[in-house]
Amino acid sequence: MAELVIKKQWLVSSRTVDITTCYTFEKEIGSGAYGKVFQARDNTSGILRAVKVVQKNRVRDYGTFCNEITILKALDHPNIVNVIETFETDRLCFLVLEHCQGGELFQRITSQRTLSEPQAAQIMKNLFSATMYCHQNHVCHRDIKPENCLFVDTSSDSELKLIDFGLSKVLNEAELMHAVDGTPYYMAPEILTGSYTKQVDCWSLGVILYIMLGGTPPFNGKDNNEIMMSVFNGYWSFRPKPFATVSDHAKDLIARLLVKDPDIRWNAKQAYHHPWIQGLAPTPQCPLVPEVFDGIQSFSHAQKLKRVTLMFIASKLSEKDIENLKKIFKSINTSGDGTITRVELHQGMRMGGINIDSDTLETTFSVLDSNRNGKIDYTEFLAACLYNQTYLDQGLLKTAFQHFDHDRSGFITNDELREVLTGGDLSVLISDDDIQEIMRETDKNGDGRIDYMEFLAMMNRV
Repeated sequence: MAELVIKKQWLVSSRTVDITTCYTFEKEIGSGAYGKVFQARDNTSGILRAVKVVQKNRVRDYGTFCNEITILKALDHPNIVNVIETFETDRLCFLVLEHCQGGELFQRITSQRTLSEPQAAQIMKNLFSATMYCHQNHVCHRDIKPENCLFVDTSSDSELKLIDFGLSKVLNEAELMHAVDGTPYYMAPEILTGSYTKQVDCWSLGVILYIMLGGTPPFNGKDNNEIMMSVFNGYWSFRPKPFATVSDHAKDLIARLLVKDPDIRWNAKQAYHHPWIQGLAPTPQCPLVPEVFDGIQSFSHAQKLKRVTLMFIASKLSEKDIENLKKIFKSINTSGDGTITRVELHQGMRMGGINIDSDTLETTFSVLDSNRNGKIDYTEFLAACLYNQTYLDQGLLKTAFQHFDHDRSGFITNDELREVLTGGDLSVLISDDDIQEIMRETDKNGDGRIDYMEFLAMMNRV
């Protein structure tokens, strides 16, 4: 049969059942114009999630909100918040997200006043990588600010996640945007002219870096109109007192980002590789060790339903579960764009003392590239690495089975297999013979369907 195509967004459920049958709401952790955010616990896996509850009648344009969900489902980067699933009623929409427990970057800036250069460099490295990934995938965030950056945990060196894609837009390379959207302090000057590109995100990143090191915004005013006028004029300077002890390298990066002309302004890729970032926030060397690679090779020969299941589980694990695998991924991804190329995979193997021939490399890469975009995405990498690791968690296995068993009959049928393997996308073709082959691989009692014990046996089979 043809090689299996798996897209991460196919693994994000959209459900109409009562969310309280799946999650226990524990406490409110935030609120906004459209509704509230709660900490909730998955009743099956026990993992903590953040649930954004949106009242539909408060949303001026519900299509715009749905746009955020669509974009988030497709994005797959270690520094972008992961959407788990959605629920919907007539009045409410529930967006279930990974739970970042370290608070906003805004809160950390407020409590510390200014951040040390190594702290700021690590934060900016996360944000430049996430922004580079977004831009390479034709997504402009349009509202990058400290309130939309969450720390994974409360440690001083915690990873950061970019959140809130409510104003984001998918666009082609040459397409211009025209809506005057965003937060005044972080808006690029060209937004106010009504014609701009994804480079507005890089201006916002420059403002964030300025604030982290200087303690105040580069543009001020008594109200939003004054702030926007100051931004539009584009004049700013390093205030003598707060920047007296800031290094020239740091100020150089700020100066390359806060350039009024977007054609001259540095992009996220250039900023990620700036000497100040690479010098103060080097990527730890975590080689792809043979035991992890053995799992990757086993994954490449695994049953197709098993590979889909591992992709599903990889997309649902908590940060703590994948902490070491994330370090390996980032160590291999030397470009910092959040994806692994053939060259990077080969180099990562050599760093770990793994020598393979070009045919094996090509076969391994081809299987790991489940969505056929020519690169190994974050969840694809995690799924392969999980083959010999944590995937036997019973709660997540049960969650995966329930995801495939749409009607909760206790069995996965041919039709449900087709839904899983196409994501409901009618343009994805998979033959009846292919479905039957996958069914035969797992349906050991021959009744034409997969029960939970057969599913577990497949997942435990080496």
